[in-house]
Amino acid sequence: MQPFVDFKNVSLRYGGVEKGLLALSDINLQVKEGEFVAIVGPSGCGKSTFLKATSGLWPVTSGEIVVNNAKVKGPVNCVGMAFQNPTLLPWRNTLDNVMLPLEVVKPQRYNWRQKRSEYVQAAKTLLDMVSLAGSEDKFPWELSGGMQQRVSICRSLIHDPKLLMLDEPFGALDMFTREDLWTALQDIWLKKRPTIILVTHDIREAVYLADRVIIMAAKPGRIVSEQTITFTRPRPLTLTFDSEFGEIFSSIRAKITEVSR
Repeated sequence: MQPFVDFKNVSLRYGGVEKGLLALSDINLQVKEGEFVAIVGPSGCGKSTFLKATSGLWPVTSGEIVVNNAKVKGPVNCVGMAFQNPTLLPWRNTLDNVMLPLEVVKPQRYNWRQKRSEYVQAAKTLLDMVSLAGSEDKFPWELSGGMQQRVSICRSLIHDPKLLMLDEPFGALDMFTREDLWTALQDIWLKKRPTIILVTHDIREAVYLADRVIIMAAKPGRIVSEQTITFTRPRPLTLTFDSEFGEIFSSIRAKITEVSR
């Protein structure tokens, strides 16, 4: 079976082929369809650049990226993305913010008028999955930070992307809200099974959510190790206190500390 995401000897240099900053160096990585992969590492190791390259938002300098059996040459249309800041449009209510991609992405935008009632129901279903039923008419300033991030995740999923990429989506939230959203994201993944690539600084988050944790080093950004996570799903939050969980956490942290020196 072909990997859904395939990095083949990928390097990416900002600011010029010879003298620019080498952000990614000789990356080789395969992600299976439906797999949940987390990427961790020190600041400046190219985690966010990896997402930009995968989605086609920034061209690679050398090598090749294949997503869904097609070489990446520009923005990839099967991708949904969510970031650390929810970036909701303040003049749109919750429901309209969630449905925004349907107005602009193919093929949904061509069916917007005919299928609007169907899209509304899909948006409401997603909001219900993240415990936001009843908040459809609220505007961003009426929602907490955690609620806004839930809306952002729903927006990234509304067009049923095959690949969901998350760039530190919970980094700005308090611990309790963050853990609550971990379980919400796990539930969504179990029900919809998109391929997910999560970039995070939080090792606990990576180990709790992912099937596989990729460890990167900086200067230049490169993959140095990976850890397969075999805990059964669904995973309760109490798993984070398990001794085996602690051992995996410590091993990954030690590796990051080592490559940060």
